[in-house]
Amino acid sequence: MTMTTERDLRDFALWKAVPVEQAPEPAGPPPAPAGEPGFVRRHRVATIVVMVVVVVLGAGIGVFVYQWNHTGPGQVSVQQAYQHFRAGGTGKPEDPGKLRPQQGVYRYTGSSTEHISLPPKTMNEGPGMPGTVTYQPDGCWVLRIDYSTDHWQSSTFCPRNGNLVEEGRGGWYDWDFVAFSIADTATFTCAAPEMVLSTVVRTGEKFTFTCTGTNTPIHTGVVIMKGTVQYLGQQTLQVGGKPVDTAHVLETVTFSGGQTGDNVAEMWFSTTDALQVRCTWSTQVRSPSPIGTSTLTGHGTYTLSSLTPMS
Repeated sequence: MTMTTERDLRDFALWKAVPVEQAPEPAGPPPAPAGEPGFVRRHRVATIVVMVVVVVLGAGIGVFVYQWNHTGPGQVSVQQAYQHFRAGGTGKPEDPGKLRPQQGVYRYTGSSTEHISLPPKTMNEGPGMPGTVTYQPDGCWVLRIDYSTDHWQSSTFCPRNGNLVEEGRGGWYDWDFVAFSIADTATFTCAAPEMVLSTVVRTGEKFTFTCTGTNTPIHTGVVIMKGTVQYLGQQTLQVGGKPVDTAHVLETVTFSGGQTGDNVAEMWFSTTDALQVRCTWSTQVRSPSPIGTSTLTGHGTYTLSSLTPMS
């Protein structure tokens, strides 16, 4: 039998007084600051993420809106128009003369603004608007005005029995909507040609005409263009410091069928070679589309700057 001494009791008491080392508790999330529960902190982090996403999306939308408002056509230089003229062939080498201007690219200056309502977009053009005269095998000639890199208009003129008539016209637009673009070409032929210059005419006299047109690749259906040309008298204009005798006419047009609307143009033609010296116009045309009727409104003017073409 083992005897317990007083020393043993003292040692046992000291051993009980020493704390036993405990195993560490499993690691966990740091405690939330006083007065701020954990779900509040998580909500704050989520809010910051949302704000970053909104800023990024806002910047992207801002860039898109800027491009939508600022992307537009450029000017076509006389040199660019001349390259197109040479590449397309210069046509039959007729001599210029009465009711036929010299072939080549002429300098025109002007300004124009067009707007479509759906989707909404505006196109501003100018000041350079080169005009190209090209002869046709049948003796007619075409005047094409390049309003911009995204828009041109053309007219086919023919000397007939001492008169100048317009037997056709065309036009092309290319609208840039940043993510996509829409291009369309309109072509009209005139069964009852438009009288532009007549050998016998009185001030105030009117002539009627009718043309039929189609659009490609946008299929609006057949478009009927009917109009009148009124002779307003003769006027002398200055071109490059030189006087030019012109015939002043007023053209009024209405569209029906696949497109509806109207166009009004005042034009001045040289009485010598029939070259267009000045034009002021306004238009409003409504066209069908998959998202509703889109209305084109526009107005503009251009003036011949030099009588000598690049040919």
